[in-house]
Amino acid sequence: MTAFSDFSWLQFVALNWPAGAQRGVPDCTAAFGSSEKTVWQTYKTTDQLFLPNALDPGPWDAGAVMLFTLEHRAKAPADLPVEESVRQAVGGWLTDQHGNPTYYSISVNRVSYEYVVTNGYYNADIIAAADKVSFPEGALEVKAAWRILVDSDDHSRYHTMTAQVTEYDSEGNNTGRTREAVVGMVGMHVVYRAPGFPQWTWATFEQVDNTDASHGVQPSYFNENCSGPHCTPNVSPLITGAPFTAPNQVTRVTDLDDEVIAVNQDWQARVEGTPFQYYRLISPQWPTDPSDPGNPQGSPFPSTVANTVLESYIQPISSCMDCHSTARVPGNATKSNYSFIFLFAQQPAKAQGESQ
Repeated sequence: MTAFSDFSWLQFVALNWPAGAQRGVPDCTAAFGSSEKTVWQTYKTTDQLFLPNALDPGPWDAGAVMLFTLEHRAKAPADLPVEESVRQAVGGWLTDQHGNPTYYSISVNRVSYEYVVTNGYYNADIIAAADKVSFPEGALEVKAAWRILVDSDDHSRYHTMTAQVTEYDSEGNNTGRTREAVVGMVGMHVVYRAPGFPQWTWATFEQVDNTDASHGVQPSYFNENCSGPHCTPNVSPLITGAPFTAPNQVTRVTDLDDEVIAVNQDWQARVEGTPFQYYRLISPQWPTDPSDPGNPQGSPFPSTVANTVLESYIQPISSCMDCHSTARVPGNATKSNYSFIFLFAQQPAKAQGESQ
């Protein structure tokens, strides 16, 4: 556990290093924590990879690094059936204690991006017909959760950025409007196709104030003085019927491993003086038996891994690898090598006169 936890923190620091002039490349002359624009934030997002009408998104270096537009209030398209969905907590949304929704972004590194583009897998028809999907070693995905910071929040305790956030009405419907807001990162999954690990390696991090009041800060997703009909923790609002603007109560279900706690203390001390000292590794996860053809999932360890802002309502049964082992291409014909990004693939435009 210690070795994989250290590796997870090395990834976290490398990905959150200040970005250089080139997309996906660090500025090695900059001090860690000195910039809001980090290496992984210059990666291409799924919105930049999977364009309307399945247009070719072009080469990796095409286009400027843009301000994030945070639209997704769930981890995947909302129209997916539950069994295919990687939405927040298998459906629903997550509203913080200020009544604002949590937003999600997915970014891919150059290896992942070029694998998709080279094969035309940004086209839903092409990826649906693929007989095998196998990302090359070095592929990496970052799934992040963000919340809008208000004046009463201590911004110094967050990795922040300015983003365009989609506005929702009181029923949770997209209004079509956006506004500029400062957001703080509250969760981060790192998924890496490491050499020798065809099932990928996994790590998940959280901001320390998400549900924990021990730091003397009001938690972002828990109020011990909650009153009213929607105070039961860790229950999806789709089940409780809670309004979209009602804060959702979340607590941590699975305690952190002692070795993970020790590694966190070490790395938090190393990054002291930066916002990243207020983040902690929740757990790594890896296949303990990655090479046995008779055991394709590789026996994940630990068996349960849950991030309170990414798997809020399914924590007791959450497993990154178990979930992603079910990932398939559109149409479900082929497994998609532990990646759900193809759920965002778009249909090509129909030729004039062709039936829709």
